[in-house]
Amino acid sequence: MLLGIICNRKKHLVDELQSVTHMYLEGVAEHMSVQPVLIPSPMQNGRFQPAPIIDRIDGILMTGSTSNVHPTRYGHAETEAHKPFDLARDEAAFQLFDMAIERDMPLLAICRGFQELNVACGGTLNPTVHEVEGRIDHRMPESEDKDVRFGVQHRVNFSQGGYLNELLGVESAAVNSLHWQAVDRLGDHLQIEAQAEDGTVEAVKHIKASYCVGVQWHPEYQAGENIISAPLFADFERAMRAYAND
Repeated sequence: MLLGIICNRKKHLVDELQSVTHMYLEGVAEHMSVQPVLIPSPMQNGRFQPAPIIDRIDGILMTGSTSNVHPTRYGHAETEAHKPFDLARDEAAFQLFDMAIERDMPLLAICRGFQELNVACGGTLNPTVHEVEGRIDHRMPESEDKDVRFGVQHRVNFSQGGYLNELLGVESAAVNSLHWQAVDRLGDHLQIEAQAEDGTVEAVKHIKASYCVGVQWHPEYQAGENIISAPLFADFERAMRAYAND
């Protein structure tokens, strides 16, 4: 089976590059029996044609990134708090979301991908959730140690009877946290699957899709307590297999 993984477009010396961090590839290799296929974002003002790609893959992984969804995608004016952006990633991601939902293709969205999923379904984002009264700081810890940056930061509570609650068989779990934007208005057809202790939405599932799940944390690199990654990626593979054999 082929798993499409979206790339980010970044500056590199005098040129630009398409990037996917190795943590995603290593996480997929550890927990899934699939062949990753990188999906490049178009160059600025370039055309993106997802149909030939979608025709050949069996699932999509929407990765995280240090960039954010451009606020005009959800009806907000651009401010400094919304930056940085990756307009090429936006162009690719929202077409892939639309086609995946249309074809009922399995899709797992992580971090920025989780936020894209919410926006693709008509939701909005808060660019600085740490400034909201009563919210904790969800931003990545400042450290050179990767285990610290991606280490456990807070707990999430799973919605009773929801997908993750049933899949994992627990009511809560500790997760890492590397985001400063968060769901404001929930998108259409999205069901909340997990929330942080401060009420921040941390996981969703599209109720009209066979398998379309988004998580705000990073299951591809989950230091410390980790009861989530293996079951989540395994069930994603199960959904891909069902799609491929349909």
